[in-house]
Amino acid sequence: MTVPTGPAFDAPASVFDGDTRVQIPISEAADRMDISLWQAYQLAKSGRLPTSRIGHRLYVPAAVMRRIEREGLSMGGETA
Repeated sequence: MTVPTGPAFDAPASVFDGDTRVQIPISEAADRMDISLWQAYQLAKSGRLPTSRIGHRLYVPAAVMRRIEREGLSMGGETA
């Protein structure tokens, strides 16, 4: 039995593949990271989640979301 190979089977696809947006609204980013909107705002405020402000709205760069999707989000906990 052979295992399928090729681009469709090499690595899990990003949920952002084919998405042409450069910025993702922070509410959508929070949903995709499975965290609360409050926690997303706290991460943005602390600088651990890069964001851009456009008017009164906060956005997360799509490239950052792709990186988080691949590597996870480091919460930067303290060590004793």
